[in-house]
Amino acid sequence: MYTRDNINLDIIKRNCQEKNVANEANNCVLLTTGSLNPIHRSHLKNLSLVKAYLEKHKDRPLNVLAAYLSPSHDSYVRHKLGETDWIPGAERSDLCHYAINHDKLEDFVSVSKAELECRGFVDFDQVTIELERFLNRELHESQSILSHPLKVVYVCGLDHFNKCPYVETLAAAKNVACAIIYRLGASDNRIQRLQERNSKVYYITLDDERETLVDISSTEIRKRYRDSFQQTDADEITYPFVQEYLTKKYQKR
Repeated sequence: MYTRDNINLDIIKRNCQEKNVANEANNCVLLTTGSLNPIHRSHLKNLSLVKAYLEKHKDRPLNVLAAYLSPSHDSYVRHKLGETDWIPGAERSDLCHYAINHDKLEDFVSVSKAELECRGFVDFDQVTIELERFLNRELHESQSILSHPLKVVYVCGLDHFNKCPYVETLAAAKNVACAIIYRLGASDNRIQRLQERNSKVYYITLDDERETLVDISSTEIRKRYRDSFQQTDADEITYPFVQEYLTKKYQKR
């Protein structure tokens, strides 16, 4: 699934060297999957929030060496959203690259094309496990750049965690952890209980941000442009180049 051509290994090597953490046992990368149809500001903001949270964690800190956006396979996104709303994978990937550069996060975040290049849809748990195997084969076992196995932290929203029991199961996998981010309107009763008994689950509560938190979703962004070209406050939730792309896309109908 993963190759040296469809995922950026240099970003890990560079940050490992700059931080001088090759011999540390708590190195990790972040991974977030999904349609990214289209990417919006919270996707990258969440990765930055998780990075800060993990690196400052009182009991279980992790060194975050990189983060990957992994757009889902075209067959899944096209079936889920339909022809009108579906954005082809190559274009979703390009929009992610633009967003990373716009937010000046290219030293930390990269786009993985592994899912897009598969013959069909691969679910998030297998995507995560395959990434852990590939990275450790390349960086720990073969090249011995890292003295200890690299952890992969799967990042998702609280709404996804509540709907999908496989997130909790994934946290039990070898060299894998999960970071769950609070989402407006989602109950956190289950995640609060789980993190108390599972050291591989991290819950980012966003307590300080809840009063000003803006609920952003790709669904809402598409709806604004599809139904009425409504662009009120669009700058707050997504990027100028995404707005331009969607305007052209829906005007073609």
